[in-house]
Amino acid sequence: MAVIADADRLAELEEERRFLLRSLADLERERAAGDVDESDYEALRDGYTSRAAAVLRAIEDGRGALANRAPRNPRRIVAIAAAVALVGFGLGLLVARFASPRGAGDTITGGTDSDRIAALLSEGRSAMGTDYAAAAASYREVLDIDHDNVEARAYLGWVLANASQQLVGDAKATTLAAGKQGLIEAVETDPTYADAYCFLAIIAAQFDNDIATATVRQEECLSRDPSSEMQELISSFVLPLTSPAN
Repeated sequence: MAVIADADRLAELEEERRFLLRSLADLERERAAGDVDESDYEALRDGYTSRAAAVLRAIEDGRGALANRAPRNPRRIVAIAAAVALVGFGLGLLVARFASPRGAGDTITGGTDSDRIAALLSEGRSAMGTDYAAAAASYREVLDIDHDNVEARAYLGWVLANASQQLVGDAKATTLAAGKQGLIEAVETDPTYADAYCFLAIIAAQFDNDIATATVRQEECLSRDPSSEMQELISSFVLPLTSPAN
């Protein structure tokens, strides 16, 4: 698609993006209800996803072209850059952390149909950085099998929170709220699970600009002996905003 610098055309693209995202959500519901066979589902999903990606690129290009016509806000540029870096860097770290399959002696929260859960968690991790919808679907399927699987609950919340940053308006707010609620439920499911607190700290700092909450969640995260990857995320995206110098 060519770069769009016209506000009316940009509005049309935004409406098309909303339509495509609604269509993808409807498709997932139809699949879950058994109203669409797998081959049709995959063809429709691939078509919607491809078109949505093209529309999103056109929207971003169009916003950039329009922004070049007006004075730039340096603080907003920094905030946007941080959010983009967070999604790319953060998800990259987490995918790398979980990319290898579990060993025979490793445990999985829950234990119901453990082989299927292990496969779904692996699929979710692999898709986190490239396909939010696929990652979310994998984690939801884990929760259908084992409602108390804290890893699936926490990582579904994290995926939704990151996906919300590609949306606007009510869709963005609703998706972000769902992500945060999922993480809070993960904390309630297993108060010792560090990752959920770490994600809540990052969301508060980077997405909500709520430094007070980020500080509390950061302390909760670090007090639960998080992995080195989680500590790196906190150091990169929370500590710079919650340190006394700020």
